[in-house]
Amino acid sequence: MTVGGKPFILKNGVKDIIDALEKVIKSNKGEILTKTPARRIIIEDGAVRGVVAEREGERLEIEAKVVISNAGPKKTIELGGEDNFDRAYLKEAREKVRAAAGIDYMITTDRPLLEPSTVLFTADTQRLECFMSERTSDGKYILRTASVPESTILYSPKKEYEIFLQDLKETFPDFERCGGRILIARNFYGDWPFYRTWPGDCIGTKTSVENLYNVGDGVIPEGWVGGSGAAESARVVVEDVQARTKLG
Repeated sequence: MTVGGKPFILKNGVKDIIDALEKVIKSNKGEILTKTPARRIIIEDGAVRGVVAEREGERLEIEAKVVISNAGPKKTIELGGEDNFDRAYLKEAREKVRAAAGIDYMITTDRPLLEPSTVLFTADTQRLECFMSERTSDGKYILRTASVPESTILYSPKKEYEIFLQDLKETFPDFERCGGRILIARNFYGDWPFYRTWPGDCIGTKTSVENLYNVGDGVIPEGWVGGSGAAESARVVVEDVQARTKLG
């Protein structure tokens, strides 16, 4: 995340954002159901009617004038049933929504490898690497790193990890002398991707079903990317719902 053009890592990660959102929802008499996976989106006569979910092993049917899905366009189509979407929308989703693979790392060091609040992109390493630095409250240093693999189709997590280690030590020869340790290495691909589609290859937030929307990294508006783009997609949907739908 950035503030004033400088990167930073939230003290509690994205949990603070989620907690703040929870307060807003509940203050507006909303309800949050956890451990309640959606099993089906109810669609009748070309319009959304609600959602079927599962809660504590029991079927739960929720009526709704509007359904907003953050499961990604392909999963939304699966939940709603392909027969309920028009051919043009299915074709666009099939051709444009392509999952992007990537690896996310969290690194700690005793001494800084980069000045805090600095971002470094490498163009002369085996992979395009992004390093974002920050200082912790206990005096250590954190590097948040993202690595772009050679191929999404022929993706090998083990191979990419080995190449990242080479790139890391080439970029920061003092890594070990500075007490460097890799805390976390997370692989994102397949049904749990880095992005649900490549930036620039997103489809619109509206589906071909009335009052059924998508939000998230599969429908990022043009010119946006990542988490900020996912948030922007939600803003676009909320404004459209408020303009077109009388709720309550």
